Amino acid sequence: MRRITEEHLADLCEADYRNLMGVTREEFGRMLQALEEGYRREHKRKPRFTKITMLDKLVLTLIYRHEYRSMDSIAAEYEVSRDTIEVNVHWVEQTLLNADLIQKSVTCVYKTN
Repeated sequence: MRRITEEHLADLCEADYRNLMGVTREEFGRMLQALEEGYRREHKRKPRFTKITMLDKLVLTLIYRHEYRSMDSIAAEYEVSRDTIEVNVHWVEQTLLNADLIQKSVTCVYKTN
């Protein structure tokens, strides 16, 4: 299972962030913070256990958007179902769109509050 760890991300230079995910280190940090805040808002009472961490959700979404890889290939890499990848990509895109951190894309066209 591919996991890009925080240690691996810390070793990346700015150019590697841009090449790998299409965003800067600063943008990545703001996105991760917005996702964690969005998750806390949605799961105030009881957080749920997920196989994919918030860091992984952001990374796989950025890879999906930047490299135009199929959800099937990402699902095989993360050893989860395609539906899991689809749900996570759409949730991450919605959350980042609502936080005004990304522009709408083909896969993410609605903005909700």
